Amino acid sequence: MNKNLLHYSYSMKIHTQKRIFFAVIYILFLLVFTNLFISYVLFPVRQTSESMVPDIQENSLVMISPMLKKYNRGDVVLMNPRKKLELSKMQKLMNLMVGFFTAQQCSLYEKPNFPGTNCQLRRIVGLPGDRLYMRDYVLYVKPEGTKHYLTEFEIADTPYNVTFFTAPSEWDSYLGVKGSFDEIVLSENQYFVLGDNRKSSDDSRLYGPVNQADVNGKALLCYFPFSKFRFF
Repeated sequence: MNKNLLHYSYSMKIHTQKRIFFAVIYILFLLVFTNLFISYVLFPVRQTSESMVPDIQENSLVMISPMLKKYNRGDVVLMNPRKKLELSKMQKLMNLMVGFFTAQQCSLYEKPNFPGTNCQLRRIVGLPGDRLYMRDYVLYVKPEGTKHYLTEFEIADTPYNVTFFTAPSEWDSYLGVKGSFDEIVLSENQYFVLGDNRKSSDDSRLYGPVNQADVNGKALLCYFPFSKFRFF
């Protein structure tokens, strides 16, 4: 009876079509709002490596805000990929659609095992105008306008821990992931970033200082695993 009524009742057909239309509009609005919020306000990032241990463990989930553009010494930031994937217009369009309908959580063409093509969490340890050098994986910094070098831990605005590499006495600390380098000076708009795991991290020791445009946002908190919950 109800099926026949729905089939033959024009008013009920119109009512059903309106409900479907408004449901589709609501879902599209929700997707647009979610994508805008994730793109400009707050979004989660999974730490997929051991480059930030001990403070950020592998497979931790961290909240990033792209709105915060003022970076302090000791802040954890999300770096943009250093290499862009070469995609055709059709691939870009398909990737854009997948990102839109998954709230930017999936990509068709990411290469997680290809160095430089993914975002990475790193800590800002050098600000514009700093003079700095490294010895035995500890960074020494002389901020602009000061007379003396201090360790990164003495001048950091936010306390943090690092993982060091204890090398044999005959080890050349300039080999591999550098544990030492000579003095460099950061110019205007340049930052020096390091992973907390100094023995296994690609960072400014490898690719040099970064610009503010290379930073995609600041980490606010680590919310998973719950035992490691902390604000930055």
